[in-house]
Amino acid sequence: MTDTIIAFPKPTARPSLPVRETGVALRGTTQPVVGLPMGGGSARATVQSAIPIDALYPATKESAPDVLIALGLLADAIALLEEARTASKARDMVMADRYVQRFQAALPGLFTPRGIGDGYGVIINSLHFAFINQRGKPLSFDQLTTVWRVLRELRNGPFVQFEQALDYVGELETSGLQIDPEAISELLDDTDDEDE
Repeated sequence: MTDTIIAFPKPTARPSLPVRETGVALRGTTQPVVGLPMGGGSARATVQSAIPIDALYPATKESAPDVLIALGLLADAIALLEEARTASKARDMVMADRYVQRFQAALPGLFTPRGIGDGYGVIINSLHFAFINQRGKPLSFDQLTTVWRVLRELRNGPFVQFEQALDYVGELETSGLQIDPEAISELLDDTDDEDE
């Protein structure tokens, strides 16, 4: 087993800029993550060498099959969304939509290993309803990027806490995706009308 080395930053007169990305390197992403957030000027550890998530959960006889299934499917989903983002940047909306449709077809498979945690299940379920509520309308580049980033972070930490999963779901909503099933939205609207 290899040791993980965490080096603490040397004090400087000027605080480092915040690093947005967190986690470890992923298959299907362009580069490994090299830092943790430096929120509020407090000194936190900076990871000098990213550990691939696949090294943390190697495929062995003792491995939990749900985790391995989730990691593989998430890597494939991330790659599809990256292709969709690339096509969208190139203004090839037909190709971008094809990749998004392939991603949408993979969502039921991504929901299968939901036994790894409620947080994981909430995120995938929210994405499922977001696509249903889109009714075939293509995602904007910002929506694509938000979904892609949330899935990257989910792959980095598949055992996400329920409260943190709700934060990710909030980010999906902020991007303009409707993550509630239509029946629930109608019920909520009815209760709001009764309160007035």
